[in-house]
Formats: sequence, structure tokens, C-alpha cells
Amino acid sequence: MDWVNELPRLILGAFGSVGFGIIYNINKKYLPAIWLGGFIAWLAYVVSLRVMTSMFMQALVSGFIVAVYAEIMARAYKAPSTIFFVASAIPLVPGKPLYECMNAIAEKNMSFALSKGIETVLFAIGIAGGMGIAWCICDSLRKIRRAGREKN
Repeated sequence: MDWVNELPRLILGAFGSVGFGIIYNINKKYLPAIWLGGFIAWLAYVVSLRVMTSMFMQALVSGFIVAVYAEIMARAYKAPSTIFFVASAIPLVPGKPLYECMNAIAEKNMSFALSKGIETVLFAIGIAGGMGIAWCICDSLRKIRRAGREKN
């Protein structure tokens, strides 16, 4: 993997997350964690892109990693994990295939639009699926830990 070429994209993905956080007036004390989350999100995607061939699995793994990161930051900052997840996952939003789908519709190229639309939906479902899996695991672990404390 050519990390020299990927580093600017990783940094810009991180700044995109921070920009989202600023636009939506997220507390400034969370912005460094959001910056790191955007970096991690794009890094997870780049690594999964090189390891996996399925676009759905790339999105699933990236969404899972970002959600776990969001849970960790939520505990560290004593804040809701959605603050960290939504802003950190911004680099994962499938903008290019969505644009290509809309452009193909405008050009009345419906077969290409359908293929790009399916790609966009699968990627979004992958992100949501990864997030759901991570949050289910984290919630189960919290319940197990709480039950262990109540037992003692």
C-alpha cells in the first residue's frame, strides 16, 4: 500500500469530519476526537479496500470500527456515542456513487443509474450494519459487566 499517496486523503477525511462537527455545532471539546475518528474511518476503509473485494463488507467493517471507536470516545468523554459516530463516519458517506447515480438519471442512462443506486444503497446498509453489530456487542458487554457488579 502506498501510504504517501493515502496520507492526504486520510487527513482530509479527518478534517471533513471536523467540518461536519463545526457546521452542526458539536461541542468544541469533542472536535479532536472527531478528527481522529474521521482519520480512523477512512483508514479502516482504505485497509478494507485492499483486503476485501466486497464493497458491502468494506462498508460493514469500516462502520463497525468507527462505531467501536465512537463507543470508546463516548465513555472517555461521558457523552452519547452518536456524537462521535455520525461526525466520524462522514468520510464513509458514498458520495461518488450517489453522484454517478443521479448524473446517470439526468442523462437517462437507467441501467447505469440502477447499478450505481444499488452500489450506494449496499454501501449505506453496510455502514449501518457495522454500526448495529458494534453497538449490539457493546451493549451486551455493558449488560454483562453490570450484571457481574450486581452479583457481587
